[in-house]
Amino acid sequence: MKIAVVGCRGFGNVHLKAYQQIRKEIDLETYVFSRDINNAKQCMNEFEANGYFTSYDDVLSSDVDVVDLIVSHNSHESMGRSAMESGKHLMLEKPIGRTEEEGISLIETSNKTKVKFMVMENHYFDPSVWKAKELMAKLGRISAIIVRNTRFNSPSGWRRNKAMMGGGALIDGGIHYVDTLLNLGGEYKRIEGLCKSTFSGLEGEDTTEAVFDFGGFLGTLIYSWATDSRYFPRFEIYGEHGSIVEDYKSRTSQKPYGNLILQLNGNETETIEVKKVNAVEEEIKGFLQSLIEGKNVPMNPTLALRDLKAVIDIYRSCGEI
Repeated sequence: MKIAVVGCRGFGNVHLKAYQQIRKEIDLETYVFSRDINNAKQCMNEFEANGYFTSYDDVLSSDVDVVDLIVSHNSHESMGRSAMESGKHLMLEKPIGRTEEEGISLIETSNKTKVKFMVMENHYFDPSVWKAKELMAKLGRISAIIVRNTRFNSPSGWRRNKAMMGGGALIDGGIHYVDTLLNLGGEYKRIEGLCKSTFSGLEGEDTTEAVFDFGGFLGTLIYSWATDSRYFPRFEIYGEHGSIVEDYKSRTSQKPYGNLILQLNGNETETIEVKKVNAVEEEIKGFLQSLIEGKNVPMNPTLALRDLKAVIDIYRSCGEI
């Protein structure tokens, strides 16, 4: 199987490192793309790729089977659609697009061309989320779910441009945590959000707080690129019989969440060990396995569209759009 990694710097490095490990299990040829020939050659050598491209048209006319697209948000729909219309299976870094229309266009193109398409949402592949979902039954009625991540981040380039991003920090890094909240909470009835642009240098917002009404309980989302606070759980779940709290001290590289601390009925807490995985490797392997076995992709792109719709609902609520 031949894969072209389009965007070999930034988070493309993370994908390329994952392929170096995955090639030990699956027979792959990897190729890199950069419009700068020196950058393309450097990426090829650094990550032991089989070759390089400097023209996206050459990628599309080549015999690669899969395009792994890691580019600015404004290019997702056009470059992704072109890949699928050229007969390539598509892995696309989140978000699925800047607008619902862009996301729907990609899903429709996948259906029309009969190629596989998955948005790369590594948080979806963290087993801590699904173990917490399983344990929620022990809590009885749920009252609140809190999901959050805050950091300092002042990016350069296209991430400062609101039009290219489709917003600010929330649609970029924050959509990971929207995905986690919705996987734990399910469908929401409404959202109330507040957004601020402070000192990160973005045209869009850099700090967001939102409350989700899930019907029987509330969900709270906090995401910021202007608040350096790392030592806290990234998710907490509260119910009538106790709580489930993510243990930040047990996180490992490329795994967003750590073990779980379960407390029931006021008794002592129990640490639930969760398998340590590289979530980026897991999502890529899951997609490639779906090709090998002729099965559905492990994360349906409609879930990525669901996540984007929630981000857009927050933006509408806080006046960003």
